[in-house]
Amino acid sequence: MPSTTSIRRGNRNPGLAVLYRVSLRILSVALLGATLHGAPDLTTVLESMDAAASEWNGMRARVETVSYMALVDDRRVESGRIAVRRSGPSGVDLLLSYQDPYEYYIAIRGTKVERYKPKTKTVEEFNLSASKDKLEKLENAFLLGFGTAGSYLGEHYEISMESSEPLDDHPVVKLGLQPRDPGAATNNRPLEMWISTKTWQPVKLKIYHAIPGDYQLKLYSEIEINPVFRENEFKLNLKRGTNRVRPQL
Repeated sequence: MPSTTSIRRGNRNPGLAVLYRVSLRILSVALLGATLHGAPDLTTVLESMDAAASEWNGMRARVETVSYMALVDDRRVESGRIAVRRSGPSGVDLLLSYQDPYEYYIAIRGTKVERYKPKTKTVEEFNLSASKDKLEKLENAFLLGFGTAGSYLGEHYEISMESSEPLDDHPVVKLGLQPRDPGAATNNRPLEMWISTKTWQPVKLKIYHAIPGDYQLKLYSEIEINPVFRENEFKLNLKRGTNRVRPQL
């Protein structure tokens, strides 16, 4: 039987050589068909995110946050709900309500950020009007991917397609994002992002920290895109006697 090398070179059995080339062509067409009719390519994903971002005005969801520190093998899980809506051309209103394992809230309205801890009856208030980078970094920590254009991701990250396996029976594509400028003030951490191919919004986000092995994982469920928001939905409901403090940044 001729070797694989001899078949490729076609110097011993021309018939087998033709059969080999035909088989390769059939295989290539099959793989191309699987690509076209299965998972979308990266260009399609980013263009679809662009289209979704142009129509995105807000969302509600259940969120679970997993924070992991490799050195001490510590895994902390928090669960709650998030609501966010566009506010003006570039701002957002956000309310993050964690209930488990303990209750606290983070609210963003324009450039004002509040962190409320009912147990201690304390609200920490931060004005980030003079620090656009800090505000953008904070918003990205909670919202990157939601209402985010694919072109924005392409501007700040080198993007690769990692896989397209379903996540909890939800059709997704997984993107690997490496920051183009790791020394930048924002968008400076490697990410993995699982994007729904139905809504072109994330259902899972993994952010790698500077310390090797450390990461934060966010899982979103019960996602509502462009819901009708209730009056005062983004306002903190403070307990009587709550103190407001303004720490220095």
